Amino acid sequence: MSEPKIQDVARLAGVSPSSISNFLNNRMGQMRPDTQAKIQQAIEQLGYRPNNAARQLKTGVASMVGLLVPSLANQFFGALACAVEAAAARHHCHVMTFSTFRDPERERGVMADLLAYGVKGIITGSALSDTEHLAAVTSRCPVVAFDIKRDQDSDQRIATVSMDNAAATTLAVEHLAMLGHRAIALVTPPPYTLNRQERIRGFQQAAAAAGIVGELIIADATDGPTDLHGDTRLFELGRSAASRIVTSSARPTAAIAINDMMAIGVGVGLKQLGRRIPADISLIGIDDIFFCAAHDPPLTTLRQPIQAMADAALQRILTPDEPADGALFAPELIVRSSTATPPQS
Repeated sequence: MSEPKIQDVARLAGVSPSSISNFLNNRMGQMRPDTQAKIQQAIEQLGYRPNNAARQLKTGVASMVGLLVPSLANQFFGALACAVEAAAARHHCHVMTFSTFRDPERERGVMADLLAYGVKGIITGSALSDTEHLAAVTSRCPVVAFDIKRDQDSDQRIATVSMDNAAATTLAVEHLAMLGHRAIALVTPPPYTLNRQERIRGFQQAAAAAGIVGELIIADATDGPTDLHGDTRLFELGRSAASRIVTSSARPTAAIAINDMMAIGVGVGLKQLGRRIPADISLIGIDDIFFCAAHDPPLTTLRQPIQAMADAALQRILTPDEPADGALFAPELIVRSSTATPPQS
């Protein structure tokens, strides 16, 4: 079904299209209250959303790009927003950023509003396995899925930009195994998303290849019904998971967290339990957010080339006619003071 137009609203309300335009632009000085009520009722009945693209052309407002992130509570997505803004500025674009908590219904609503503004394209970082609601938008503007690795099952209408998530945990395991660790835990929120699943896969395969014990610890996020993915509570989930690390029968001497926010929480939790990092337990994160260097001790992590990834995402929006192939970036191991040889038993 096609989107309702201003003429449809005018027809239903029994007024001229110019009256609808005056209503939408708050030029209602000479408009009777009953006419205003009819127009509002027609807008709501049809579900009409004004398209502001023409207004932008008239007023000279710069082009707009939409950025949908799970939650700005995770500092990585704040850094991503800055990187996307820097990339967009080079092309005289602005960025509108929204936290959607990986909720497809919320994403649909936000995307509908962004389309009404006439955005040049939309970047989303939800990394959900079901991307149908994203694909539905591609007929109206380019869509780039961030943190999804393209494969044969990917929707070909959606461009993808991602770090190689499996490679990140593989590098983490290999680093710890080289130091002599034989039992390693991976701490993650519920692994509902594609990027988390890839990181788990890389961890398990690398542990098996190294012949070491790889224990998966999934932090419970079910007490937050509005945030089942745990995105707004990564620090707390990490801190609460620390007790499971120290009481594990596998007795891990090292832990990898699914991201840096969670790793920082794990580090605080371990210290509260009297464990020293790295003397008792080594610790690794993923992302290389700003706080890694300020962590005590500074956190070993896997760096995402965030600006290069943001540049690639913008390029796919600005060149929508090019094939929507996937851009896959390699992580970089950043060794700091939170990893060392395991304690002698």
